Order: sequence, then structure tokens, then C-alpha cells
Amino acid sequence: MLDGEAGLASAGLSAMDLLLRLLERRVVVIGASLLAAVWIGGRWGGYAQGRADLMMHPPADAVSPLSVDIKKDVEARESAKLKGLHRAVSAEIAAAAANGYKVDKFQRLADSALRLDTPAYRPAAIERLNKLRLAIPQKKEAFRPAAAEDLNPDMFDTARPKGKASRR
Repeated sequence: MLDGEAGLASAGLSAMDLLLRLLERRVVVIGASLLAAVWIGGRWGGYAQGRADLMMHPPADAVSPLSVDIKKDVEARESAKLKGLHRAVSAEIAAAAANGYKVDKFQRLADSALRLDTPAYRPAAIERLNKLRLAIPQKKEAFRPAAAEDLNPDMFDTARPKGKASRR
């Protein structure tokens, strides 16, 4: 006999007896209920966790003075970001006008995007200003090919310098 079978034989069970005991109704019902509980927990457990989180941390009331102050501060900060973006775009438009490009239409578009400074339209205004920033004509920069002496030396060059070997 094998060691595993010897252990079963000493306990008075054979492999067939063990299999028959595992197929009893109560073992099958317990196994099926455990599998169902694991599946249900994985499938719908997030809902229970969300409800518990909502009970532990309820949303702030709209009438709470602290929440009103927080909302005002957030709105002021987002509005300042939009106005800062408008100033940057206007500066780029002024630089393009100084280079001789006709950019009057671009300034009008930037000013109209600034009028959308409300919480509902602010993302659209930011998107318009960013697209407008890409469309502003810019002066081409002069490039020249790099000369051999302009190349940076290799920092990781491990070759030893040629010449006399030094003694230590």
C-alpha cells in the first residue's frame, strides 16, 4: 500500500469511502452555499461597501455654511486659473501681433472664451483657449546644423586615456 492509503486504511477509510462521504447531501449543500456566497460577495459586495461608506461619510448639506465657503473658494480658484490662461494666451497673441501677424480675430475669440467663466461652461472655455493657443502663428526660429566641436562629450566613456600608464 502507498503511504496515503495506509493512513486511510488505519483510519478505517478507503478512498471510495472518503469519496462517498464527500458526496453526502450536507457536504454538497455546504460547498454550494460557500461557492454562492463567494460569488455573490464578489458580484454585489461593492454595493454594500458603498452604502457603508455613504453612512460613515454623508455628503455635506448645500445649506451648510462651511460647504458654501468651500464651494466659493473652489470656484474662485478655478476662475483664477481660467483668467491666468486667458492672460497667457493674450500675451502670445500680442507677441504674434508684434511679429506682424494679423491676430485680431484670435483676441476676440480669447475674449469670448473668457465670458464663459461659469461653473457649467468653464471646461469648454479652457478647451477653447488651449485650442486657440495652438492656432496662434509663431515666428520660425533659425536653426543651423551642429558643428563637430559643439558635440557634448560622452559622460559615460570608459575608455582609458592614451598615454603613459600611471603607477599607484
